[in-house]
Amino acid sequence: MLLGHSSGTALRPGQVRVIVASFHAPFGPPLDDTDLVEVTLTLDAGAEDVAVRERDGLAGLRRGRILRLVDEALEQGGVLTHEDLAKVLNVDTRTIRRDVRSLKAAGHLLHTRGPLKGVGRGQTHKVRIIALWLDRESYDRMARWVHHTPQAIQRYVDTFLRIVMLRRTGTPVEEIAFLTHSSVKLVNDYLAVYEAARQQPARAQKLAEELARVSGGSGSNGCAEKPQKQGKKGGQTR
Repeated sequence: MLLGHSSGTALRPGQVRVIVASFHAPFGPPLDDTDLVEVTLTLDAGAEDVAVRERDGLAGLRRGRILRLVDEALEQGGVLTHEDLAKVLNVDTRTIRRDVRSLKAAGHLLHTRGPLKGVGRGQTHKVRIIALWLDRESYDRMARWVHHTPQAIQRYVDTFLRIVMLRRTGTPVEEIAFLTHSSVKLVNDYLAVYEAARQQPARAQKLAEELARVSGGSGSNGCAEKPQKQGKKGGQTR
């Protein structure tokens, strides 16, 4: 697809705008204007990318960028092709296909343009990172898995916890997205992880510990939740 430079929110250093296929566009038929969306992608994350290259090499940096670009497009309602990735990253499509095979072999669900189907459709790697964090996986191991820095993982976790705390005060999803500089899709995805975790004792315990920590203790705001019992009617709370 074509690189775009339309007006709107100012681009930060390292970002580009790209016209890509809509996530909801059917696979197969030619795309028309209604099937296209403009997305903002972070091609270069600055010091974080430098740290990843020093640790994982050029191929590792490129694979981490692929995960980031695919996720950013998905959060904005778009989906990238291998050709889109090759153009943005200035490599050939064979390199992208090789990287995609490597990422999938490592367990990543990589949503590029094609017949998306099955479990995990539309799920970003950020969601999977939060699930691993709830299972008490270490920041270093998660960072290596997604070719990111531990600082990036910490940022995902901090955003997740802030989204949960805002939701527990009754803040609407659209306002949460605005306050946390997140997409509505990411907010809804994180809240789905939160609701599922409340039904799983081990994850619920981790969640309660972290919410108590960031809120300064359980206090009267009820952030330190107890795991909910499954199968009990009327047990759902906001």
